[in-house]
Amino acid sequence: MGVSYTACFPAVTTDAMRIALFSEVYWPMVSGVAVTLRRLADSLTARGHEVRVYSATYQLPAGCEDRPEARRSRSVPLFLYPDVQWAFPRFGELLEDVTAFRPDIVHVATEFSMGLAGAKIARRLGVPLVASAHTNYDQYAGRYGMDWLVRPGWHYLRWFYGHADVVLCPSRFYQGYLEERGIGRTALWTRGVDTDTFSPRHRDASYRSALDVGPDDLLVTYVGRIAREKNLDLLLDAWSALGDRRRGARLALVGRGPLAEPIRRRSIAGVHVVGLLEGQALSAAYASADLFVFPSTTETFGNVLAEAMASGLPSVAANAGGVVEFARHGENAWLVAPGSADALAAGLDRLLGDAALRRRLAAAALRTAAERRWDAIDDRLIEDYRRVAGRKSLVRAA
Repeated sequence: MGVSYTACFPAVTTDAMRIALFSEVYWPMVSGVAVTLRRLADSLTARGHEVRVYSATYQLPAGCEDRPEARRSRSVPLFLYPDVQWAFPRFGELLEDVTAFRPDIVHVATEFSMGLAGAKIARRLGVPLVASAHTNYDQYAGRYGMDWLVRPGWHYLRWFYGHADVVLCPSRFYQGYLEERGIGRTALWTRGVDTDTFSPRHRDASYRSALDVGPDDLLVTYVGRIAREKNLDLLLDAWSALGDRRRGARLALVGRGPLAEPIRRRSIAGVHVVGLLEGQALSAAYASADLFVFPSTTETFGNVLAEAMASGLPSVAANAGGVVEFARHGENAWLVAPGSADALAAGLDRLLGDAALRRRLAAAALRTAAERRWDAIDDRLIEDYRRVAGRKSLVRAA
């Protein structure tokens, strides 16, 4: 793991900063990246900084206006992943808008057309460039039968990240993963959890009743994209393999994605595809469960697992990827061998049948969530912004 770059650079002491953020995904699109960036924009604005987000165009919810910081580029649905828009930014118009905004930092959060535009504009204006890595493309390529893209993909990512003054990583696991593949100047931008939004106090008996879950029944919940890269086929195989060992439990899949409708059509006993939930409804969906299950091996951090912990849930999760940053087997979660339906079924069987173990894991999960508050994480990110800007100032002066 590389040493943090921040010790080498002087801090910038100017109070308010202007941050231009470039990303293919942003509100109202729902994904881990989009939610992280929306929360970042809200946090920076609340702290008195100015944020402008350059993104693709998404259909807004009925009756909603676009967010004031958003600047949209023409886009079309991505052929492999229609929920994601592929942007076609007009460089001249973007350059004019960013020039007028006068950012202290350009932050690129995706590596494609919007990220390329942001990197080019940062270079043109001489503004410090921060990149953040969010997605394990190796794992995604394998899920979609595109392994042939992995080798040229890493050549491209090394070139793209090579333009950045620093590459922010969501976990030490993924930081090491990038460094092993030749990407330098990395630093840690970890993730927190809002323990007011996600809390056991949001438990809702009416939510459970709507899923035909009685007071003494167990509700197992998954939250996230209903998509191939999340290993949901593996989860459903494990669920079916449990048979009578499910003890009457129900499985709720909360989220949206290309597999949602095919799973509904299968009409698997005890499985409910709830759909996309946000706000209070999402808080209730977590807190109203008795057990969280997360089979994904593609996570660079695992936001939803942290949210489940804050909601007071014991969890069965694949022992892979960024979740190992904060999930510890037998202490605050039950980790199982990745990619194995048998291992996942055994983990579910163990926790469904052991109420004492569920209570012990849930108590430790709440303590873990309490240690991951956003304030300190946001402070560190802003300090990193300032240090990168300070280094650029020294280069200009030289």
